[in-house]
Amino acid sequence: MMEREKQLRFCKVCKNQKFDIAQGIVCGLTGQKATFDLECDRYEEDARLKEQQVSKDLQNGMTNKISSQGTRFANFLLDFLFLLLFNFLGAFVLVFILSLFSPQLFQALDSNRPLIFFLVFGVNLFYYTILEYASGRSLAKYITKTKVVTEKGENPGFQAIVIRSLCRFIPFDALSFLGGEESGWHDRISGTRVISRN
Repeated sequence: MMEREKQLRFCKVCKNQKFDIAQGIVCGLTGQKATFDLECDRYEEDARLKEQQVSKDLQNGMTNKISSQGTRFANFLLDFLFLLLFNFLGAFVLVFILSLFSPQLFQALDSNRPLIFFLVFGVNLFYYTILEYASGRSLAKYITKTKVVTEKGENPGFQAIVIRSLCRFIPFDALSFLGGEESGWHDRISGTRVISRN
């Protein structure tokens, strides 16, 4: 006879099922637990129940795959180092080009702190948005074998990734996933999650 767990995969989405407090899910026509081997003659799939079950299975699978806080913190540190490197290299190239071709513009840039802030902001936004939209992973996520997905486990759209990237600039966002939460503010606001690909 088929195992109860396998039978329940059919019974949970059958139009004829009902819940009995003593027995659990039973056949609404016989009042008994399932006894079929391969298939049930009385099985009628309920599209609404099937959709709910698929969504529940997906959610359970996502919960099992969600990255640990330690991995998320490693992602933050690694991406921070990569961003430092990119900002340093970008600044070096910009300073080199400006000092060669336009020393006046270099001096104007050097004294304009808001412009420097917006350049760094742009590099950081570009880094996360392009990489995570293209592959679901920043450079750190390649190293830790993690990936950004939607709450349904799909690849996020461009809008969700832009929102996610912008939310990283909320003060203390990097620490928002540490206090027992499985996701940070930039995850919850954008409707995304970071899962392990192992």
